[in-house]
Amino acid sequence: MLQTSLLVLSFTDACWNLMLAAIFTIFGLFIFWGAYHVIERFAPFNIRKELTEDDNVAVGVMLGGMFIGIGLIIAAAIGG
Repeated sequence: MLQTSLLVLSFTDACWNLMLAAIFTIFGLFIFWGAYHVIERFAPFNIRKELTEDDNVAVGVMLGGMFIGIGLIIAAAIGG
C-alpha cells in the first residue's frame, strides 16, 4: 500500500512540474516576443527588410546572439 501512495505522490509532482514548465515556456516566449519588438523599435534599420529582402546574414547573427543571451538570462532567472 505504501508503494501506491508514493506512486500517486510522484505522479502529482510530475504533473505539477509539467504545469510549471508550460507556464515558464509561455512566459519565456512572451519575453522573447517583447525583446524582439524592442530591438526592432530601436534598431537604426528595418530588421525585417534586411533579413527578407537584402538577405543580410549579419542581422540574423545579431538577432541570434541577442536571443541566446536573453535565453540564458531567462534560464538563470527560472533556475534560481
